[in-house]
Amino acid sequence: MNDLKFVKPDRIWLRDHAMLNESWVQQRIAEDPSILGLGDLVLKDKERRQPRAGRLDLLLQDAESNRRFEVEVQLGKTDESHIIRTIEYWDIERKRYPQYEHCAVIVAEDISSRFLNVIV
Repeated sequence: MNDLKFVKPDRIWLRDHAMLNESWVQQRIAEDPSILGLGDLVLKDKERRQPRAGRLDLLLQDAESNRRFEVEVQLGKTDESHIIRTIEYWDIERKRYPQYEHCAVIVAEDISSRFLNVIV
């Protein structure tokens, strides 16, 4: 027990990092969706094309229920466009696959208090 050494972590912003980017974050979540703390999830799709929209970063599904999670990753501070995009992808998926329960998820480095009442 005496060999333990306390190391104070340095905070880094992935948005400004040369190597750790949004794709890296997506890959970490895809490899281990449990890091989101949403239960026992499995990866259904990555970079899923949305009709007349962009690409959904990750589509996850609860392993034991009909619940799906539409996940958008944003580095840096949350902004209006990512929130709208997340809701748009969630809406598209829930209309295409009504047999599932759908939950919109945004993963960001910083969610300002301005948006908490909208996204919680």
